[in-house]
Amino acid sequence: MGVSTIRWNQLALITAIMVFIGGCGLPSGAAAPSLSAAAAQQTLDNWNPQYCKVVEFYGFYKADATGSEQVAYVLMADPSDRAQKPTVYAARFQLLYSKDGQPRWFLTSLLTHGSGLTRRQGWDNLIIPVKEGGAASSR
Repeated sequence: MGVSTIRWNQLALITAIMVFIGGCGLPSGAAAPSLSAAAAQQTLDNWNPQYCKVVEFYGFYKADATGSEQVAYVLMADPSDRAQKPTVYAARFQLLYSKDGQPRWFLTSLLTHGSGLTRRQGWDNLIIPVKEGGAASSR
């Protein structure tokens, strides 16, 4: 093996590494839909309207760096029970992908520590789709 062959092999290796690194930074198809406060509130108001109504929407906390999970803090009350004190809930929304690779937001849990930090109440096994019309709007 000559010096020329070694240099060509090194050049090919460096080129392959650069192509791999450059390819990792490219977007992977369509951009993920944004989750608006209006879409999140509409989903919360409609999933169980006899029991839950958003009184105040405080805002989002991005639970992870990828943006595929967001937590909305909301003050909710039972519309049929006027004597009940509204409670702050953490509504977890996750970006899930269907078989065809399309991303979609879902409400996956609604939890509170309203009875004290040692007692967690709510629903932590939800898969409620966020309405497409509201999810596409910007915050």
